[in-house]
Amino acid sequence: MEPRLLDASQADAASATLGESFFDDPVLQIAAPDERVRREQAAWFMGTLVKYGLKWGEVWANDDASAVAVWVPPNSGEMGPGRMLQVGMARLPFRLGLSPTLRLLKSLSVTEKFHKSVDGPHWYLVAVGVRSGLQGQGLGSTLVDIGTSRADTDELPCYLETGTDSNISYYQKRGFEIVGQEAFDGHTLTGMVRQPAAG
Repeated sequence: MEPRLLDASQADAASATLGESFFDDPVLQIAAPDERVRREQAAWFMGTLVKYGLKWGEVWANDDASAVAVWVPPNSGEMGPGRMLQVGMARLPFRLGLSPTLRLLKSLSVTEKFHKSVDGPHWYLVAVGVRSGLQGQGLGSTLVDIGTSRADTDELPCYLETGTDSNISYYQKRGFEIVGQEAFDGHTLTGMVRQPAAG
């Protein structure tokens, strides 16, 4: 795979990829516990992150956007509520309902504590996903390596959040370490940091 920056015309395809790969992820389960609603809204929800990456970060993908990663580089500005509203999150209560929206916001306040533990500029891996039929071929790892290798060059850390044990193991093998964990709504939310590799 030769990764490239996503063209805006492929935003829907990238959103569908992330919606599929994150369907059973705790974040989407928190946002949309009802499977029917989650199936209907997953691509839209993950699409807001794709829009964010296109506007303020970097979205990397393969040719058909069946493997996608959203990275936010250092010094790109805070990923705050104002920006999230600009990419469509204002519609969240209307799409998911008020109660799930409030639950999601509470979960984000948990992970924000982990994120704030990272001092100074850093690379933020917002999301990475691969279509189910293509998983296990190294596509996701290639997209993760894009950010981590550039962080190494810049001598900066990388940060991410996850809610699954398998992801923790996956990222630990790639040099990430746990910086915070907290139980929320039946899930364990985890923040992880990777320090730059020694040159």
